[in-house]
Amino acid sequence: AAATALAAAAGGFELLRLIGPLAAAALPAVALVQARQHPSLPGWTMAAGALAWAAGLLGWLSASIDAAALCWVVFLGLTIAAERLELARVLAPGGPVRAAFVAIAALLAAAAALAFAEPQSAWRALGAALLALAVWLARYDVARRTVRLTGLTRYVAWCLLAGYVWLAAAGAMWLAGAAAQPLARDAALHAFFVGFVFSMIFGHAPLIFPSILRVMLPFTAWLYLPFAALHATVVARMAGDALADASLRAAAGAGHAAAIALFVATMAAGALRPRGGSGHP
Repeated sequence: AAATALAAAAGGFELLRLIGPLAAAALPAVALVQARQHPSLPGWTMAAGALAWAAGLLGWLSASIDAAALCWVVFLGLTIAAERLELARVLAPGGPVRAAFVAIAALLAAAAALAFAEPQSAWRALGAALLALAVWLARYDVARRTVRLTGLTRYVAWCLLAGYVWLAAAGAMWLAGAAAQPLARDAALHAFFVGFVFSMIFGHAPLIFPSILRVMLPFTAWLYLPFAALHATVVARMAGDALADASLRAAAGAGHAAAIALFVATMAAGALRPRGGSGHP
């Protein structure tokens, strides 16, 4: 999977055509084995997401770009939802709550299955599923409670809740037919991939990177700066699409990159900061 991403970024499409099918088979195989070894609803949901990722990769290799984009939205939606469901265990969600999650995940999977045959219907089904998922997450995610706490816990909760707003916005736009209108499609894609996905990354990175990199990353309130910049630039992108203003859209795109770079720099500064500092601006 990593090799395919690097090949695509470098423009190595011939290499991509060689390793792409292997990656399409490998990720679902690993996910399915893990789900069978440790059966759980989150595990099977991640396996379904891996299958959607594979379908998107094969679609991209066959020049079905629109279907590939839809499948990758499903992949990220299912993967993130599965991770949040796993953490929601602390709230002990009951049978009806889990049944609602299964119904939403099934609708996401159905959208991916329809992507190559009925693309317009698939995008609308995707929109309905994402909108429902945003409501489910906003209602049952632990972030509703942890946002009342302090420090890193509160920061993470704000990232999650803000991301769910963009998830709902993307779902509503696709449900309303955004896939058929270039600027509306652009707005929906940015709401999902930048507003939702990167908000999830901003929220989870301070928790995940310390264990991967084996470095201390004390919380700093400066993290709210790239967080605010990210969401402000997504709002600017929405405005640029609504007004058909190319210069505003371009400025928003540069702003996305600047917000991400600022986040990385803030994380790096936190890792290098001498211990014992306040960690606050």
